[in-house]
Amino acid sequence: MKKLAIATMATTLAVANIYTPVAANEIAEGICTAISADDRQRLRTILSNHNMRVRNVFTGIRCNGYSMLQFAITAEAAQVGDMITRQLPASMIAQDTVNGVPVLEWAESSGYASSDVVAAVRTRLGE
Repeated sequence: MKKLAIATMATTLAVANIYTPVAANEIAEGICTAISADDRQRLRTILSNHNMRVRNVFTGIRCNGYSMLQFAITAEAAQVGDMITRQLPASMIAQDTVNGVPVLEWAESSGYASSDVVAAVRTRLGE
């Protein structure tokens, strides 16, 4: 598996001044790896070990330039995508955009319309 290029906003993790930027990057890399492997248990373990919630780190973590939800769609990570979708408020999902395009429109135009994650997003948003 190729190495994940991760750009993180350490502000979410550093707000409490608990994590150094290096630790924040390692946590973000672990989260992105769990998403790409569709390993819901590993993602839960990482979040639990660091006393984090998906909704608190969602805007600060980028996996290969995508949000956690978008990355789950591209990685076809159905279990993790469903978990992320259930743990985020619908308003947060609706605000998730790719270059200004809402995540559902982006997914449909990029060929991911039949993805299980996209179906979970539609259900969560009531569409």
